Amino acid sequence: MTIFISVVSHLHGELIEQLGCLAKLAERFKVVVKVNSEETYLLSYLKLHNINVIDTSYGLGFGHNNNIIYNYCEDKLGMNSNDYFIVFNPDVYVESEALAELVNKMFENNCQLAGANLFKNKELTIPDNSIRHFPTFLQFFKSFLGLGNSTIIDKSKVLKPIEVDWASGSFLAFKASHYRLLGGFDQGYFMYCEDIDICFRSNKIGIPLTFYPDIKMLHLAKHANRALFSKHFYWHLCSVGRFLLTKVGVTKPKSIIGLA
Repeated sequence: MTIFISVVSHLHGELIEQLGCLAKLAERFKVVVKVNSEETYLLSYLKLHNINVIDTSYGLGFGHNNNIIYNYCEDKLGMNSNDYFIVFNPDVYVESEALAELVNKMFENNCQLAGANLFKNKELTIPDNSIRHFPTFLQFFKSFLGLGNSTIIDKSKVLKPIEVDWASGSFLAFKASHYRLLGGFDQGYFMYCEDIDICFRSNKIGIPLTFYPDIKMLHLAKHANRALFSKHFYWHLCSVGRFLLTKVGVTKPKSIIGLA
């Protein structure tokens, strides 16, 4: 049983070096970083720390990049169905022991898809709203208007592992065979809602995500500006529409060769 960590860098080289997390994780696990633009300095740093690098096909979306990493892990690194594939943001920090503990819990409980407890500060006292209920059109609409978000689950009330609808794509842990069964991320999304979608499709086949509140991690989230008429607002709007259509069975997921 091997743990494979999938990271996509969008000019995150400086942050990756400052955190030092991936270098530590690479001492124990298989870490793969796909750069999404030219980052010469980062490539040197990653190779120095025995981190696998994919330096091709720039400018792809979040899901597409992670699917490429998954295929790389299978084809080049020997990942098999009993291993674990973890989608991991460059701005997440976790100790190796905590990550190993999570995967051990997944193995013991035959858990196919899991999320961890993310926090916004080093003291792990400010929670990241990283677990939620599946949204409806009305909830999306209210969120866009700044009228609150009723999908957020209050993590302070969660004291033991529970099944939830979805967790942030900043950190998602899959049994490798389950990621393949799902066909990976839907590449019809460029950015936003890929995490909701893949958790929804997993839930639909009877395998909900399990949230482990005692596995704590730092997430230095810096959300892009979604001001009206910005490209991020446009991507978000398109993703919301795609998810709502997927939810009612109108839209089918797009994947890449090599995934089911």
